[in-house]
Amino acid sequence: MKSFELESEMEDKLIDQLINGESQWKYRPELKNEEDLWDNFRTILTRNNKDKLNDVPLTDMEFGQVKTQLNFGSFYRAAEWLKGENGIAQVLVQREDAKLGKVSLTVFKSQDISGGISVYEVINQYAASKRDEQDRNRRFDVTLLINGLPLIQIELKNRSEGYMAAFEQIKKYSNEEKYTGIFSMLQMFVVTNGVDTKYIAAADGQHINKEFLTSWVDKNNNRVNNYLGFAKEVLSIPQGVLLQSFK
Repeated sequence: MKSFELESEMEDKLIDQLINGESQWKYRPELKNEEDLWDNFRTILTRNNKDKLNDVPLTDMEFGQVKTQLNFGSFYRAAEWLKGENGIAQVLVQREDAKLGKVSLTVFKSQDISGGISVYEVINQYAASKRDEQDRNRRFDVTLLINGLPLIQIELKNRSEGYMAAFEQIKKYSNEEKYTGIFSMLQMFVVTNGVDTKYIAAADGQHINKEFLTSWVDKNNNRVNNYLGFAKEVLSIPQGVLLQSFK
């Protein structure tokens, strides 16, 4: 019987590929659930807007305003917001202390992608909790965060399965309404069985179409099918080319 690389082994190798060398990705194994992600995002938002906040941290009520603004009804609306005005996506916060007034906080600058002050993080085995008794808990394989926002989700299957099994899994997660809250920000899915890798713009389970799954082609017009080659060629920071699409 032919043995195949376990999904857990693929996951470890993918993370190693992303974070090693000159890459700016940082592995954050402790970020496992939505509360973790919101706390991490809050830290990054505060650090990147220290001057605008005048060293007065956001209160829980103020951060609640931010969370409400970043809970999008569709990936398309999230994409529109990410483009922002002149490439700068912001949130407006009314300070709890009335004397401080309102403040616009910068969340995302397209000019900083693949450089600048943006923060690049890798998480794995994110726990998407069930919504009710009939629902099921799910775990996402690998997710890439930019400035604390989950923008790219990578689903892995081993070679005994096709990449379409990963695609169908994403559709299932979407139909189960797992992509809500901070995960409503997702912009791209990558699916792979190790030797065949595709990517597609994020869409909900009713509208995501397998016909739009795309292979990456390098400068020599060769397909980049291996998942580690794809990570190196396409997702690395700052050399990766696919992330330029967020500019």
